Amino acid sequence: MYDPHLHLFVDDAEVDASRNVTPTIGRPERRSHDPIMTADQPWEGRGVGMDLSILKDEASGGFRMWYRSFDYDSPTGDQVLLNYAESDDGINWNKPNLGQIEFGGNSNNNIFHRPSLIPGCRAMESHGLIVDDVGGPQRRYKIPVYHSFHGDQGNGLYALFSPDGISWTQHPEPIYAQAGDRHSAIKDPVSGAYWLFLRPPRYHSRMGNGAPPLPYKRVVARATSQDFSNWSDYTIVLRNDAFDTRGTEFYNIAPIVYGNRYLAFVNLYDTEVERMWVTLASSLDGLHWQRPFRRERFVDLGAEGGWDDSWVNMSDSPPVREGDRMRFWFHGREEAHAVNYRTGGIGTFVLGLDRFAGLSAGRESGWIVTDRVVAGGQRLFLNANVRNGSARVEVRTSNGTPIPGLTLDECDEIRGDSVEHPVTWNGSPDLGPAAGERVRVHIEFSYGQVFAYRFGNEARDLS
Repeated sequence: MYDPHLHLFVDDAEVDASRNVTPTIGRPERRSHDPIMTADQPWEGRGVGMDLSILKDEASGGFRMWYRSFDYDSPTGDQVLLNYAESDDGINWNKPNLGQIEFGGNSNNNIFHRPSLIPGCRAMESHGLIVDDVGGPQRRYKIPVYHSFHGDQGNGLYALFSPDGISWTQHPEPIYAQAGDRHSAIKDPVSGAYWLFLRPPRYHSRMGNGAPPLPYKRVVARATSQDFSNWSDYTIVLRNDAFDTRGTEFYNIAPIVYGNRYLAFVNLYDTEVERMWVTLASSLDGLHWQRPFRRERFVDLGAEGGWDDSWVNMSDSPPVREGDRMRFWFHGREEAHAVNYRTGGIGTFVLGLDRFAGLSAGRESGWIVTDRVVAGGQRLFLNANVRNGSARVEVRTSNGTPIPGLTLDECDEIRGDSVEHPVTWNGSPDLGPAAGERVRVHIEFSYGQVFAYRFGNEARDLS
């Protein structure tokens, strides 16, 4: 979903000036009331999800899921398993018999990774899946997993590789020794490097003079790699601060590349009440993150007493586009973080295309002037809901001078609700000499919300 010419109003990083507008986080349009997948197999215990990656198979049009099950009544090493599922629509899932790992006396299951088969391994966590051609056909599918061992020798992140997403082998040495048990990975389309977002190794350093260890706090760090095996030292990129609610920590993030930036679904853990929900962060470089909605919930807990009323976290995969909507998946459960007796399932929701967040205006017209951006196409499209109002757009030179033929007065009024309003001036959509140049975009609107704008040569197919 990388598009350098799609600009989202999820923060003010590319906004030079604005007036009479209010940042507003996106809201799911439809959310499954009941889980679309539950634990219904003996090896799955009481819960599925927690960690899951879902990709759409462009060849078949179907969906593939790699997910974790958990059963704390099982012996150590078998409490957490990795499983595989398939679906035609992303909602109704089947669990095929892979026939490759024995459990309970036979191999009739959909398990593809069982930690107890690794000598001394007592626990496992997995987050994120990447598919590419780096490393050859046998390493086309890549998953980072956390393994912990009896005695804690060898703890850290390891890599699983597969040619088909079904049969997996484990890299023999940890790719990040002593890293924490929550992580995620993406491939950066700009640099071509892999980015690993992880909990750095816990520090137990003392401040001197017999002082106690520094208190442990969950933070998010980033390391990079060119081959998925050898990783750089980490840099902490997200940590809670004095402006956050007391007791909240970053449990982990689900990062995606979207438009011309990086987004992170932050699984925010409130240690005071033992609950977790999802907030939104954004970045232009993957190192410096903005959280304008730090106290607002992108994905909230479910209704009290429901299957997802205590814990929700996002899948480690980008959304899948369905026409002018995006489909997401999430894990939910009704037990607190520290409770071992856990159930859990997988849910889904849809959101308007590119509508993670936006800027809202009311009766008094609001306006936005962007920083300098490259007009990467012959046309401009506006993602806005102005069904109760209207919008106009002006294109300016990099120094702020309105370009004749592309001014507010010449812009044809935009009305309605569309993720792809074509912007025209006196009936023409052509940006003319502005195409390919560094420009500023001036948007004026009322009674509505503006989510994004995009330069391109033609409208996207939203069928």
